[in-house]
Amino acid sequence: MLWPAESIYEGTWGSGAPPPEMADFELMYHMHWSWPDLCATPMYVKRYTWDLLQARLSAEREAQERETRKHGR
Repeated sequence: MLWPAESIYEGTWGSGAPPPEMADFELMYHMHWSWPDLCATPMYVKRYTWDLLQARLSAEREAQERETRKHGR
């Protein structure tokens, strides 16, 4: 599990969707869910929450990159 996590966080992951454990961890972390919360969440809710989270994080990353380029850093 450590290798996929490092690869994903470094941006070098090229093996498709992350392992389910990574998605679970990220959902719990960003949504402030406990393990019981995650287990009680229907799969379709996990799926669209994951998709929306990825879209938001991507937009935030792109905005940060634009700011960095704008200020020449």
